[in-house]
Parts: sequence; C-alpha cells; structure tokens
Amino acid sequence: MIHKKGNKKDKKSMKLPNTIGLSMTIFLIVMIFAFSLNDIETEDFYPLQEYMSTDVTYKDGTTAHFDDGDFGSITKNERLIVHIKLPTEINIATAELYIPLYNAVLNVYIDDMELFHDTVDSENISTHYGNRIYEIPLPYDYNSKEIILDITSVVSMPYSDLNGIGIIPANQSWKRIINKQSIIFSLSLTLMIMAIICVFFFLVRSISLRKIQLGLPIALFELLINAWFFGSLRMFYLILGNVEFCAKLEYYALYLAPLPLAAFIYTVVDVPFFKKLLTGVTCVYALYYITATFIELSPVKYNYSDMLTSMHLLTGTTIVIMVVALFVGTKHKTNQYIFILRYGVLISMLCGILELARFNITKYILNKSWVSTHGVSAIAILVIAVSLVIYLISVSADEYTSEIERKQLMVLAYKDPLTDISNRAACYKSIEEMEEKDIKEYTMVFIDLNNLKVANDNYGHDIGDLLIKTVASHINETFSESGFCGRWGGDEFVACVFGSRKNAENLVEEFLNKIREEDKSGTFPFKVSAACGLVSSDAEDYLDPLEAIRQADAIMYENKKLMKAARA
Repeated sequence: MIHKKGNKKDKKSMKLPNTIGLSMTIFLIVMIFAFSLNDIETEDFYPLQEYMSTDVTYKDGTTAHFDDGDFGSITKNERLIVHIKLPTEINIATAELYIPLYNAVLNVYIDDMELFHDTVDSENISTHYGNRIYEIPLPYDYNSKEIILDITSVVSMPYSDLNGIGIIPANQSWKRIINKQSIIFSLSLTLMIMAIICVFFFLVRSISLRKIQLGLPIALFELLINAWFFGSLRMFYLILGNVEFCAKLEYYALYLAPLPLAAFIYTVVDVPFFKKLLTGVTCVYALYYITATFIELSPVKYNYSDMLTSMHLLTGTTIVIMVVALFVGTKHKTNQYIFILRYGVLISMLCGILELARFNITKYILNKSWVSTHGVSAIAILVIAVSLVIYLISVSADEYTSEIERKQLMVLAYKDPLTDISNRAACYKSIEEMEEKDIKEYTMVFIDLNNLKVANDNYGHDIGDLLIKTVASHINETFSESGFCGRWGGDEFVACVFGSRKNAENLVEEFLNKIREEDKSGTFPFKVSAACGLVSSDAEDYLDPLEAIRQADAIMYENKKLMKAARA
C-alpha cells in the first residue's frame, strides 16, 4: 500500500489540540467539583410568607381575600395582589427583595411608591412565560413599611405559591438559588459540559466518517435532559444572567429531549415495522414541537401552557411507542446489550410515574406549588443517563474490538508472513490507489535474487529463508518511503518509485550497494546478488502499472542473463 512521508509528523501535530482540549476539560471539571465541596448557603435570608395577605381577582370578576400567602391557585389573566407588612426586626442594611415566580407579570410597590414595573406587551404576553428570579433593591428605610406585589398569571394552569419570597442582602441572590445544592449544581453542570464536548466530538466524527455515530443522539439527549433539570432549578441564571432565555430554556429542552432519544432508539431497533412506526411518530412530534415553539415565540397570546395537554399527550404517545419499540422491536440475539437499556427505561418510567403523580397531586388537587425537591426526577435522569452511557460504552467496546480484529486480519491479508513486508495482494491494492490518485509519473522496479536455489539445495531452506528476509529488509528500507514495495512471489520483489526516473535509478543503486555490502560481510557462504529491471512512466507516455511490471520483469530477466554470462 502507498506510504507517504510526514504521516507521523501529522499525527503528532493533531495530538496537540486534543491534549489541550482534554486538559482544559479536566481542569474545568476539577474546578467545578472543588466548588461543590463548598456548600454554598445564603448568609441571611428573611422569608416573608407569614407576613402576607392576598386578594385574588378571578376572570369572572369575583374576588377573594386570604389572610396568608396560601391563596390556592389562579389561572391565565387572573390577578393576585399580595400585601406584605414588613416587620421591624429585619436587620439587613443593604437589602433587596428576592422573588422567584413562574409564568407571571409582576409590579412591586412600597407604601404606594413603585419599586419595579414589569413591562407588559399585550401583543406578546408569552414573553413572561417561564420561571424567573426578580431581584428588587429596597430603600434603606424599608422596615415596618408595606410592600405590595401586583401579579398577573399568564398561563392556563394553577399558579405557584409564594413561599420563596424573602429579603436578602444585595448581590446574594445567586447564593439563594444554589442554597445547599452545591453538589447538585456542580454535578449537573459537569454533566452538561461533558455532554457538550461529546456532542461536538461525535458530530465532527459523524461528518468525517459520513455516518451518524451512536454517541451523537445519546450526547444530545444527555445535554437536553440535564438542561431541563438545571433550568427547573433556576440555575441558568448563575451562568447567563436574568434573561428571558433562562426563563424558557427548561421547556425548550424538556420538549426537545424525545427527538434525539427517538433517533437513538431507531438505530437500536431492527424490526422494519417498528422502524417505520417510530419514524412516523417522531416526524409528527418534531413538526408539532416546531409549530408550538414558533407560536410560543411569536407575538401571539399563546404559550406552551395553552398547549400543555396536547404537548403532554403527544410526548407521552411518542415515549410509549419508543418503549414498545425498544422491548418488542429489538432482537436480543442481534443486540446482546439491549437489556441495559430495558432495565434503565423501566426504572426511569417508574420514577416518571411517581413524579407525574406527585406533580398532579400537589398542583391540581392540593392547589400547591410543586415541592422544591427534584429527588424523583433526579433519580430518573441519573438512571437513564447511566444506562445510555453504559450501553454506549459496551457497544463501542465491542465495535472497537471488532475493528482491531478486522485490522489485524487486513494486516495478515496484505503482509508476507516470511519477510514481514507487503505481499502481492498489497501491491495490487497500492496500484489501485495509484490509479485513484491519478499518479502517472513513476518507475517500476522488478527485483530477482540470485543463488536462492544454491542456498536451498546446498545449505538448507533456513539459509534460503534468511537470504529472502535479508534482501526484503534492504528493499523495504530503500523504497518504501518513496512509493511502495512488496514481495511478488518466491525470490521476486516489486518496488514502485513515484516521480522522476533519476530518483528511481539512485535508489536502485543504493539498494545494490547494500547487497554488495551484504555479500562482503560474509554472512552467507555464497555470493549474494540481485538482478533489477526498470520501466518508467510519465504523463505523456503513460504506462499501465501492471504492464510496467511485466516489462520490468522482462528487462530484469535480460539483465540476469547478462550477469550469468559475466560470471561465466
């Protein structure tokens, strides 16, 4: 096969950016975990729920008063007025009001003075959709004053309660977000960083190999599901700031996650019917997701909450079909690691059912906000993430082993077992590569050993084999870097030198000098020599490589007769 100079140098140069990237990744992950060892906690937080009274104005015009912050629930366009009588004992000099809210328009007043005004675009109410963190500075004399929160819901679902509202020292809200969750923050951020790196790695590899790698949809799913979890904890504010993108990212990620998961399961499924079924359902889901997202982003009084029932129904249907395809559409005999996915999916589904039950009970039956813990969701995410990664590692290990075995077989198929250089089949392959690369300027050299029969008959085949291996070693050292060479059969060898004939003649002379030195060394008890024949080709007088070998063989034979005559 064709060899090129500089391959080793290129490989070394490619290792440098890979090493730098790996080093930076390890450094970043170590720093994140070091951060997790410091369990961040708010220095001073004063909750205000016990000082609240609320007035609710419903869509039908009726009103209701509640003596505390537990007002039940409100839906889209219903209004909530929260009165907070601040106590005198709050001792925070430079303070701000910390308000975590879901899906609402907010205005804040203190003793009839406006502290904060949420700009409302009546033509694009969906801009207020999602979870937000409001940080509103308080005047220095805020003690004993009354704060009024004017809240309007923008969703068609029960509204969350107000138990997270409080007074906090200025610039400490990030600590409140991460409060006693440093490990969760660090672990989730690390997983997202690793997923991003894997996405880029598998994407580049898929493009270079022109084939979608199994790890790409897995890495995308891991990234999206961790982004949803990270966003649901409001932790994107710690990285990106208090922007609208942070408020909606958890929804974008959650509803997008089934698509790469479906793409992955499609590659696993081997029953044609389930492949077609999965393709159809996934296309419908993708089209609906794109349409819903377009509507949600457009200046229309509509958002994901208005499409929540249909979104959940379609998501659930897609997931059920994926699970059925995973269990029924795959054959254990052709996929020995499928049990890893099946057990992971079963455990995650159980966690998902528990999470769904908890969400609906707390939200719709108890009319409470969802509990602050995400323990069940975290378990489900961890289980499915680990099962996907273990499956990928198992399959990749098998593919890697198979690839190594295939390469070893290829080496054996193209290598001469006696001399350890290329054989005749490898020479044919190199000739095919020459023709593919349109190499027309070359010189074909045909080499034949002398006295091999003398060595075998008088000194044994071991000496004959040693002679062949010794000459083959000199041929490989001389010609391999300038083209290709190999054992053609018996005591015959072929070498091809790319470029001018003059370069080939110099190399032939170099090879013959090595043979003369070998003869003088006395290693063999007979004369060591070889006959050569050269035939050249160029762009003007191109010669087919196989024809060049045939002609070089004939010229070598004439030279061999001349050498015998000279010895006689």
